[in-house]
Amino acid sequence: MKLALTTLAALALAAGAVQAADKPKSGFDALDKDNDGYLSRAEAAGNKRLLKGFDVADKNNDGRLSRAEYLAATAKRKVRDVVNKPSDPDPGFNALDKNNDGFLSRAEARGNPYVEKRFKDADKNNDGRLSRAEYLAAMTKKDLQTGGAKIEHGLDSRPAGAGR
Repeated sequence: MKLALTTLAALALAAGAVQAADKPKSGFDALDKDNDGYLSRAEAAGNKRLLKGFDVADKNNDGRLSRAEYLAATAKRKVRDVVNKPSDPDPGFNALDKNNDGFLSRAEARGNPYVEKRFKDADKNNDGRLSRAEYLAAMTKKDLQTGGAKIEHGLDSRPAGAGR
């Protein structure tokens, strides 16, 4: 009887291993080519978004991502995707200033939906273009509104008492 149970258990384990081997790897496991439990920058290159945010995701600055760091980074991205907000909604003043004249025309501002929508209000001197200072003032206003909403709705991620 004991032999039968041992044999049955061994068969179940073998069947599970075969079934697991049939499944293609995904996520962290697919990227971890050397199976060391960490993602190097070279391994992260298999995912453009992860590579772009590698330094931010690497919380302990050891030059590699643990499974926990990977999951935290991808979970944040998934939340942003779910609420239809791009991961990097503000390309920045320099990226928007296509002709490098130090100002944003209305056409250049179209690269940032927030600024495009509020262009007239942001253009404080009514010259039909935004200076870097005007752009930064508009984006700061946005950040303050977003931060206020997070705190108001209990979405502030800081631990209780931190920085308050």
